[in-house]
Amino acid sequence: MDDSEIYASVRRDLMRYATALTGPDAADDVVSVVVTRSLARSGGLAGLREPKHYLMKSVLNEVRSRHRSQARRSEAPAATYGAVDDIPDSSTASIVDAVIASLPPRQRAAAFLVFHEEYTPSEAAAVMGCRPATVRRYLHLARTRLREALDG
Repeated sequence: MDDSEIYASVRRDLMRYATALTGPDAADDVVSVVVTRSLARSGGLAGLREPKHYLMKSVLNEVRSRHRSQARRSEAPAATYGAVDDIPDSSTASIVDAVIASLPPRQRAAAFLVFHEEYTPSEAAAVMGCRPATVRRYLHLARTRLREALDG
């Protein structure tokens, strides 16, 4: 497969993942930056052993980098996409979406990969570049935040 075929095969997954991590407004930018950097590498996308895993991990890293930059620029962290303060109390789905959106990037990535993409914790760990136990910990923290939001 050449670079364009690889990109075409993973684009939809990358966009869904980036949207889940950073919201629809920034997802295109995140994916563009990641793909551009990857194409500039020696060998491009075709030179990667697992292009989808590499690109998904790169998306997560880019989101984390932007999150850190944003936090450094302002004293109070900016509201993330669908922040909990913006949700109507009457809708459970809105509460769930808002809690997921308010999670730190790595917890949000774990929740998205396991709950939405139906990856196992081991598969999610491979994409995220961490151990399965770490993914399980992120999921535990995400469930705790969700439980608190739904109960309180």
